[in-house]
Amino acid sequence: MDLLRANLVAHLTFYRRSRLLLAFLILFAVLTALATVPQFFVDSGVQNFNKLQEIFGTINFFLKLFAAGLGLFIVSGHLRSRNLKMVFTKPCPPWIWLGSAFLSAVIVAFLLNAVVLGGVTALSLLWHLPVRSGLAFVAGDTFVISIGLAAYLMLLATVVHPAIAAIVAIIFNADMFYEGFVWARSAIHAGNHSPGTRVLEHMFHILYLAAPILHPFSRKTANIYVSLRVMHGEWKYLAYSLGYSLALSAFCCLIALSALQRRRHT
Repeated sequence: MDLLRANLVAHLTFYRRSRLLLAFLILFAVLTALATVPQFFVDSGVQNFNKLQEIFGTINFFLKLFAAGLGLFIVSGHLRSRNLKMVFTKPCPPWIWLGSAFLSAVIVAFLLNAVVLGGVTALSLLWHLPVRSGLAFVAGDTFVISIGLAAYLMLLATVVHPAIAAIVAIIFNADMFYEGFVWARSAIHAGNHSPGTRVLEHMFHILYLAAPILHPFSRKTANIYVSLRVMHGEWKYLAYSLGYSLALSAFCCLIALSALQRRRHT
């Protein structure tokens, strides 16, 4: 337990001293301020709500990117500095180091989401808007997605260069593979029965099933993001998403641990 706590403190210190993460936070704060300040000169309830929704959506997008960055930098930074050999021979078992790294990213993501939720709640009160339950739901959903993103980028950072990891995470995702699968199936239904099209259909389908789905219940919760209202039976999707994200994180961490143990830390 003491070893886990020591590693956790070290990871949080690493985040605090990272200039790249600090620069991203500053950029994130500046963009949010630029989007918020003009709204103080608007005196319309509908426009205030639309602007609140827009600001909240933009901030949550940045939070997801930041969570992915946390997972990427905590692994790639130590791999590039070649200090994991010293860490693992301290002695510090690799699973404790990796688990504490993941936990540190989750803690930072949770704190940032809590701060943002408090900020948009205060903004709602300032603009005389009702504080809707959807704010808490969307904040919780963003945090759940952040958990999976951090674990997924940690996995990619252990097997490829961080730049390649970022490209893979951005371009090669489940949504892209699903669009390719729909395109191939539509082409077949339109009369294109060539072997190449059928191969593409099966390939995109397999890749779609294999790729992580960071927001598995997006169709069920899309209306919550628009109206910021949560019906009684919709809170279960937040629990379902958390279960999926934890399962995805466990899988990613196990593969990342195996990759770390196979690397030569010289």
